[in-house]
Amino acid sequence: FILFSVLLEGRVMEAEGAVEKQALEDATKVAVEAISSVRTVHSLGQEGAIMDRYNRKLAQAEASLRRKTRFRGLVFAFGHTATNFSYAFSLGFGGYLIARKGEPYRNIIIVSEALLFGAWMLAQVLSFAPNLQLARTAAGRLFRILDRKPQIYSRDHSISKVEGEIEYSSVHFAYPSRPEVKVLQGLQLSIGRGQKVALVGPSGCGKSTCIQLLQRFYDPITGSVKIDNQDTTDIPLRRLRAGIGIVSQEPVLFDRTIAENIAYGDNERTVTTAEIITAAKMANVHNFVTSLPAGYDTRLGMKGTQLSGGQKQRIAIARSLVRNPRILILDEATSALDSHSEKMVQEALEDASAGRTCIVIAHRLSTVTNADVICVLNRGVVVEMGSHATLLTQGGHYAQLLQTQCS
Repeated sequence: FILFSVLLEGRVMEAEGAVEKQALEDATKVAVEAISSVRTVHSLGQEGAIMDRYNRKLAQAEASLRRKTRFRGLVFAFGHTATNFSYAFSLGFGGYLIARKGEPYRNIIIVSEALLFGAWMLAQVLSFAPNLQLARTAAGRLFRILDRKPQIYSRDHSISKVEGEIEYSSVHFAYPSRPEVKVLQGLQLSIGRGQKVALVGPSGCGKSTCIQLLQRFYDPITGSVKIDNQDTTDIPLRRLRAGIGIVSQEPVLFDRTIAENIAYGDNERTVTTAEIITAAKMANVHNFVTSLPAGYDTRLGMKGTQLSGGQKQRIAIARSLVRNPRILILDEATSALDSHSEKMVQEALEDASAGRTCIVIAHRLSTVTNADVICVLNRGVVVEMGSHATLLTQGGHYAQLLQTQCS
């Protein structure tokens, strides 16, 4: 009975532990989301709603913990009751044997004490069963992680250096979270070395997906993405990404100095101060940095909150340039800036893209009129391609997008 109850306790503890763990994880997510967006929460007056969500998740964890505690108490009580009952039974039955069967006292005492101590030792050993179950659950999660096979891997048969020629060949792709939605449907696109190519189109047409495939955050379902006529799956990830610089709409800066943030752009070597300054000058941010009291030793604070959007963008540009990438990706790099900051960042981007293969993702078409080639994407395929003047003359998708933005 003791063994059965302890085994049952282990099963119940495992099930309730999973419920409690999930509830605590959900509560933590709510707290982290609220803290990281505290200004938005306050501005929308959602403090009460966030607290209600947080308390509901904690209540679920508390309810599970209460069930675990009650069941463990029942098992503990049952174990002690069974142990004492067995001792009482052995003494009672022993008395019967002495009185009716003439068994020696010595044998009865030995058997009774053996039963008592055996039951107690068994209870003590089995008292570790809940901890054993917790250890099994934790070890199971750990081994599942260790046994996972990465879907993104590379074979080291690669070129020694990325030069910048890019080709998308019959690429089909859907995100794992939405496999039924085909984002790219046979994409064909060739980008020559040193070309500046703009990807434009409505939201959801696949512009950002092209960039994620190029960086190998995902692999195509079918088709291939090639750099310098070599499939990206054959290029080691570190070497592939070392040849690509990216400036996104919301650059992430670290709570380090400006110099350290710029130097993070190349972790393959020690970046010198002269290289940091050169990259900053190319990004049109050197004068701003030197105007600060601590210069390049100025700490930026969490996520660079002490800087304006334009200043963060230019530091991000410098960070990308310090690795001297042959491919530069500009993902909506100026869409969130005011006109003055946009002008300064745009000038920095023009200097930065010189001599490199440059892919520009833009919503505002006025920022890509000087691109060598403008590719219009719609429903995962290229529907138009050409210069700004050529596409305007054709009067197709590009002309309609431009007219919509100007109206």
